[in-house]
Amino acid sequence: MRSRPHVWAKSVVRMGRRPDHGAMLDYSPELSGLAGNPGLPQQLLDHFTAVADEDLCEDLAQRDGLTLQQVRNLAVRCSPWTLRGLIADGVVPLQDIPQDDPWLVVAATGRTDVPASWIRDLARGTDVSLRIELVEFGGHSEELLYLLSGDSHTGVVCVVAEHAGLPADLARRLAAHPDLRIRDALARNAATPPDVLAVLLADGGSPPVERCNRCEDLAEGCGDHEAGVQRLRMAALQNPSTPAAGLDRFPGSPDIWVRATLAGRPELSDDAYRRLAADRDSRVRREAAANPAVGEALIRALAADPDRSVRNAVAANPALPMSLLKQLAPAVRMGTELWPRIAAASPEELHDLAHSTTAQLRALVATHPDLPIDLVTTLAGDPDPSVAKRLARHPALTPHRLHALAERHGPTLYPALARNPNCPPDLLHAMAVTTATTHDTLVEMAKHRSVTPETLQLCLDHPYERVRAAAAGNPSLPVPAMARLLGVAMVP
Repeated sequence: MRSRPHVWAKSVVRMGRRPDHGAMLDYSPELSGLAGNPGLPQQLLDHFTAVADEDLCEDLAQRDGLTLQQVRNLAVRCSPWTLRGLIADGVVPLQDIPQDDPWLVVAATGRTDVPASWIRDLARGTDVSLRIELVEFGGHSEELLYLLSGDSHTGVVCVVAEHAGLPADLARRLAAHPDLRIRDALARNAATPPDVLAVLLADGGSPPVERCNRCEDLAEGCGDHEAGVQRLRMAALQNPSTPAAGLDRFPGSPDIWVRATLAGRPELSDDAYRRLAADRDSRVRREAAANPAVGEALIRALAADPDRSVRNAVAANPALPMSLLKQLAPAVRMGTELWPRIAAASPEELHDLAHSTTAQLRALVATHPDLPIDLVTTLAGDPDPSVAKRLARHPALTPHRLHALAERHGPTLYPALARNPNCPPDLLHAMAVTTATTHDTLVEMAKHRSVTPETLQLCLDHPYERVRAAAAGNPSLPVPAMARLLGVAMVP
């Protein structure tokens, strides 16, 4: 669902029973974490849904597999927005949706079981905001899109024009709409046919637009829509569905954002790329530097760019030549993410880099998720902390090697070790009780699948809210601990 402001109906929908507001559980980080815990037993979930406050109901509503009674429990306490989500997801039966609240009815219109009469009645309604939401929820119906494409309100037609399921013939009809805002919405829609986008890119479409958003502020209209047409053409330029034909006219545009957008597109001519790679603005050159379509010669030229951000963008280019990668690695900020060129490296290239005398190159290889086991073994013994930091998350590392890495490099490696799925329970606990462990690392430990109840209790008692929430959300949390969080005295 897309968030759109509107006035909510005042009434609270009650399905099955009235809420006992005196029995509510107030929101806390621990209860919020527990609401998403997949290991929560059904008996406790029944109780939780019956006593949760509005904020906790929102968390509980995100769960899969809620029973009808649990849904009804939530419906009497949750916010209208949360209830709309439950309705849209199909877990609220049609007979439980009150027909006198159109804001709840419209949430059901994306479902396959909704009667067509509901959609038609809403489409004939006088509330513009409701008709807009009808397109967003029920827009899978082409009949509805055609019906509301002729709506008297521009905002409704705009939402139709930007709908992902827009039929091609309807897009072609709307491309001739006299209002610039409709054409602009089409230009931004990846579902708009390429031939329509090409026309909008060329001159804004024909016949010429007759009104735009500024016209409504002036008694006689604004008389000049040129600025709006240029924005429309920019939208078409950014649309990935716009065909290459006609793009080469824009590299000389005075608009920096036009040139930067072009520099990232994959289908320009060699001459256009040369112009963009030599652009006076580093933002344009940066986009070109990350684009594999510019070719090796320009990638090498941009690697020597005086602007550091451009050189860093070259490092992220999937078409980066390996010889150039070796030159760049010591001079750019690597981060902890996998470089695209490393992801595409051959086994021979990975072996060469893993045995390099340059630590930055070995660190780059260590981020590869599918390293051959012999290279994992080689890099696990690397003395450089930057290599260890990037290797520590690797799923092929054994508990023994993870212990060795922790002993060799200490707390600086704890964040990465806590994210390794093979991190053993004893190492997790040892890191958790160390004062040098950061709060963010404790959060990762509290979420770990191998964490022990003892470590989870340590995290539940922690003063940092996110640590407590993560521990409460761990399916390994013992059921008695879950019951205590809910204030249940005992579980049979």
